[in-house]
Amino acid sequence: MFYTDIDSSLLVYYIGVYIMVFLFGISIGSFLNVCIFRLPAGESLTKKNSHCMTCGTPIKWYDLIPVFSWLFLRGKCRACGSKISGRYILVESLTGIIFTLTFMRFDVIEQGLIYPALLCLFLAGVIVIGFEDYDTQEMTVSVLVYLVLVATATRVLTTLLPDTVRGCKDTVIDCFIGLFSVSVPFLIFGFVLTPIIYKFFVSEDHKSARKIKARLKKMNPNSAEAKKLQKELAKHLAAIKETGSVFGFGMGDIILMAAGGLMLGWKAAVVAAFIAIVAGAIYSFVLKFKAAENDEESIKAFAFGPFLAIGLGLASFFGTQLMDWYISFLTVPEIPM
Repeated sequence: MFYTDIDSSLLVYYIGVYIMVFLFGISIGSFLNVCIFRLPAGESLTKKNSHCMTCGTPIKWYDLIPVFSWLFLRGKCRACGSKISGRYILVESLTGIIFTLTFMRFDVIEQGLIYPALLCLFLAGVIVIGFEDYDTQEMTVSVLVYLVLVATATRVLTTLLPDTVRGCKDTVIDCFIGLFSVSVPFLIFGFVLTPIIYKFFVSEDHKSARKIKARLKKMNPNSAEAKKLQKELAKHLAAIKETGSVFGFGMGDIILMAAGGLMLGWKAAVVAAFIAIVAGAIYSFVLKFKAAENDEESIKAFAFGPFLAIGLGLASFFGTQLMDWYISFLTVPEIPM
């Protein structure tokens, strides 16, 4: 009976904590919506009040209750009746769920409140980056800096106060390696290998320009055919200049994964990158399939940030454990003597 009472009280405690965390999470999600819509446009987060995007009517405080107001209004503006994007409730609900799962994954009694709270702050920034990149194919520098600062603060606190900031099992060395484990390969692939591969094996303008230059070397530059080829070469060079450099990963992707590795450790960072690459490849295949089905031109580029955000979100819960399992699976067991 004594243990039953303890278990019941603990259950009530945990349920209370999770409800509070969820409500706090959807409130933060409401603010994240503001960041997602305003930061790419260069708008202030504080000076402009929330308003209807269609009629411009300021939204009353009782219509700003996260999740519940959208459901009560059935996704429509109270003033003009225009449809309110489902993105609002999606981001709010997603943030609340992620915050709750974080506190479920890291037991607050055994591991304290500080580490799961810091992880929630980090994942909030990841959510903003993911949706921003999906909308604009750009990542706001201020949010990337925020992620680096949160990751750095977490590492400093877990190092200086290991008995207080519990929950993170990665060592300082693991996280320092994580800073470079994915970001450096992304940097090399994105800014060195991809431009070379594109220039010599993919770009039709580059291929044509090289062939024309090779032919011109063997011809009289004053001949009619040479002058014709020179005009054609000029067209290809202009197209190359207009296209500009082609990179596989942007600096935003690289900084995001550097922050992720510093926050979660190299094992989780590698798992996050693997998840992102697989998910991105599947998405690319779907895009090409739909384009071919509709006789449309295939989409050559898409935002990779959302997939990195998904990878970091999943890896923050089980990335290290999954990598440990994979390493143990590859390890040859010792033969008893």
